[in-house]
Amino acid sequence: MVTSLQVREAVRANLKSIGFLDGAVEVVWPRWGSETYEVVIGVEAGSRTTRGAISIQGDSLFSREEIENLFPVDQGEPVSPADTAYFRRAVLGRYSARGYLRATATVALADFPTDTSDHDRGIAISIQRGDLCYFGGITVQGNQKVRDEVVIREFDLTVGEPMNLDKMREGLTSLYGLGLFSGVQIDYPGLEEGRDTIQAVVSVTEQDYVVVDLASGYISPEAVFGSVFWTQPNIMGNNQKLQIGGMYTRYISGDNSGNEFEPQAVYEEPWFLSTRWHSQLKLDYYYLQRDYQQERSYGGEIGFSRQFADVWRYNCGYRIERLRFRSTQADSSEIVQDWVTSARISSGFTRDTRTPLLNPAGGSWFKIAGSVSGELAGGSIDFYTVDGEYRLFFPVNRRLVLAGRAAGSVALGYSGNTAIPPNDRLYLGGGTTVRGYDFQTLGPEDDEGNPLGGNVMALGNIEARLRVWGGLGAVLFADGGGIWTELQQISSGTAGFGAGIGIRYDTPIGPVRLDYGFAPTWSNSLKRGKVYFAIGQAF
Repeated sequence: MVTSLQVREAVRANLKSIGFLDGAVEVVWPRWGSETYEVVIGVEAGSRTTRGAISIQGDSLFSREEIENLFPVDQGEPVSPADTAYFRRAVLGRYSARGYLRATATVALADFPTDTSDHDRGIAISIQRGDLCYFGGITVQGNQKVRDEVVIREFDLTVGEPMNLDKMREGLTSLYGLGLFSGVQIDYPGLEEGRDTIQAVVSVTEQDYVVVDLASGYISPEAVFGSVFWTQPNIMGNNQKLQIGGMYTRYISGDNSGNEFEPQAVYEEPWFLSTRWHSQLKLDYYYLQRDYQQERSYGGEIGFSRQFADVWRYNCGYRIERLRFRSTQADSSEIVQDWVTSARISSGFTRDTRTPLLNPAGGSWFKIAGSVSGELAGGSIDFYTVDGEYRLFFPVNRRLVLAGRAAGSVALGYSGNTAIPPNDRLYLGGGTTVRGYDFQTLGPEDDEGNPLGGNVMALGNIEARLRVWGGLGAVLFADGGGIWTELQQISSGTAGFGAGIGIRYDTPIGPVRLDYGFAPTWSNSLKRGKVYFAIGQAF
C-alpha cells in the first residue's frame, strides 16, 4: 500500500539528494473505476544547487580554511540537505572538542542569482561559541567488581581543563574494548543545568568476563591445530589479565608428520606503575618433534609497550630460556645444541592507520623491529634479527581496493655462530604468504625435500579486491618471495611466485576467504593448483 503523499515525498527526496533543493512535484492519483490505474507524476526540477563560496559570520575561533574544509563537497559540486546538516554537525563538533559545548551554528543558502545562469549558491554559516565548559571529573555508577579507577583512567582528561567530548567518546570506545562491560552510558547533568564545570556520570553494566576459548582448524592442508585458553581479565578488580592455555599442531604431510606443542601462562598489567605503559610477563614451554627437526625449550619473557598519537606503538622486551635442538642442514650435515641458555633483547615500532581493521579499505600498516641474542643479552647463542613490513590499502572507488605488502627479514649469527634454532628461522609458503605452494615449503630443503627454514626472507604481495554484491567479493592476487641462508644468495631465480583468484564473504569476525593459487615455477603441472580456506584476508 502506498499513498500519493508518500510518492511525492520520495521523489522530492531524490531531487534534493542530487542538488535540486527547490524542485516541485505533483502527483495525480487514479480514481476508482478508471479503465487504467496510472499514477501521473509531474516534476518541475527547477535550478540545481551547486556549492559556491562559504561565508563565516560570528565567532572566529578557527581559521576560515579549517571551517571550509569541513564542508563535505567541493566547490561546484551538487549540494543536498544532508551536506548542510553534516557541515553544521562537523563545525559544532570542532567547538565541543575545545570545550564550547553550548556553541550554536546556523547554515543558510544564498538566493539564486537572477541575472546569470550560474547556479552556484553561496553558503553562510553563523557561529556563536557560548561559554567555555570545564571538566569537573567523573562519577562511576553500576560497577560492582571493577574498581572506579579502571573506568576513570580510560578517559584522557584532567580536572580543570576544557571539556573535550572527542576524548570522552574515545574513552567510551576504550571501555568497551576492555571486555568487562556489556553496556556503558555517559551523561552530563551539569550541561543542562547551565554550569561552567561539567561532572560526567559514567554508568556501566558489568558482564561475566571469565572466558574459556576452544578452537580447532587447519593452518594449511598439511597442518591442523587445536587450542584451549582460560582468561581472567579482571584480577582484583583492576583489569589485570591472567591467561593460561596452549596450542597443539599436528603436521600430517606423509613422511614429514610431526607434533608441535606450546603451553603458556601470561600475566598482563595494562597500566604499569599507574602509567600508560602496558606490561606483560610470560612463562612458556615449546616442543617440536619432526624427523628432520627437534626443539625443546622453557623460559620466560617480560615486555613493555605504549601507544603514541593513536597510530604509533613502541614495544621492547627481554627473554631468557633454556633450550636444546637438532636440525638437518641443506648440505646433509647436522647441528646439535644440548640444553644451552639463550637470551635476547628486542625492540620495535608499528604504525597502523588501517580502516576498518578486520577488512581494510584504506590506510596502511608499518613495522620495523629487531633483536639481539647471545652474550650481549646474557645467553650463549649469538644471532640477531631485523624485521620490516609495509602494507598499503588504496581505495580506487567504493567497490575496488588495491592492497599491497612488502616485507623482509633476516636472522643471522655473529661471532662465528651459524646455528639458529628452528623456531627462530624464517619460512614462506602457504595461504598467507606465497599462495601456490605448500605450507612453509619455500627455501632450503634437506635431501628428502623437507623444509629447513632460512636466514634471509623477502616477500611481496598485491591484490585487487572487488566487492561484487552485498557481502560477496572477488580477488585477483599475485605473490612472490624467497628464503635463503645468506644475503649473497638472494636471486629471483631461486624465489617462488604464485598467482590466482579468490572469493570473499564478509562476516562480523572478518571475511571468509577461499583462494585458488598456482605456482608457475613448479615443474609438475599436476601439482600446481592449491586451495586455501581461512577467515580474514591474507594480509
